[in-house]
Order: sequence, then structure tokens, then C-alpha cells
Amino acid sequence: MEIIGRITADATVSETKAGKKVVNFSIAINDTYKTKGSTEVTKLVTYVNCSYWINAGIAPYLTKGT
Repeated sequence: MEIIGRITADATVSETKAGKKVVNFSIAINDTYKTKGSTEVTKLVTYVNCSYWINAGIAPYLTKGT
């Protein structure tokens, strides 16, 4: 899955009881649209919470605003 947006805060690494590390971060997706027959632009922000289980070493690269 591909999600394009901006990271809202630095990623955090946590560990499960089984010892598996997971990287948690949130992405903000900005969108704008005009309703049919209107000139007013509506702005919409969608937040997506993500968890990355494959490699915890990616966390330093997931910083706010990137």
C-alpha cells in the first residue's frame, strides 16, 4: 500500500511482550475539492496511524514533516 502525506510526529519504537519491535507513526493527508456548481474550495485532512513491523531501524528516518 502506498500512502502519500506528511508525518505528524517523530516515529516511536516500542516492543511487544514477545520481544518484537514495532515502529509507530501517523501520516496527515491533505486534500482539497470544489463541490459541483460551487466556487468555494473545501479543505480536508485525513490522519492515518501506521505501524511498521519489518525493521525498527527505519525509525530515525521517519521524522515530523517528511
